[in-house]
Amino acid sequence: MNSNEARALFSGANLNYSVVTQKNMQRLRTLINKQMKDSGLIKGTFSCHQRAKIREGYAEIRCRSFYFDNREAVTFNTDGFIGFAGWADEKNIQPVLAGFAEWVKETAP
Repeated sequence: MNSNEARALFSGANLNYSVVTQKNMQRLRTLINKQMKDSGLIKGTFSCHQRAKIREGYAEIRCRSFYFDNREAVTFNTDGFIGFAGWADEKNIQPVLAGFAEWVKETAP
């Protein structure tokens, strides 16, 4: 899966930003964090920060590893764009996308 496919999955499931609540974002964080840890990537140190942040029209989940502390995992931007680990290569982004896809399936009506 790539980022565009993940965005299409979100819109194809008839989801919109109304699902970006604190509860749902914490669930998304949990799913992505599990995928990161289970992947063993980045010497097994890949994980999410504890809390998702939500502000008016914007939400984010940040991640860390042994060599970085505060990078994007997922962002719901005010312009409607959903960002996925823009720093990551095709391999390191997979846990983020897998967790997001699982969340979409759980959250979809």
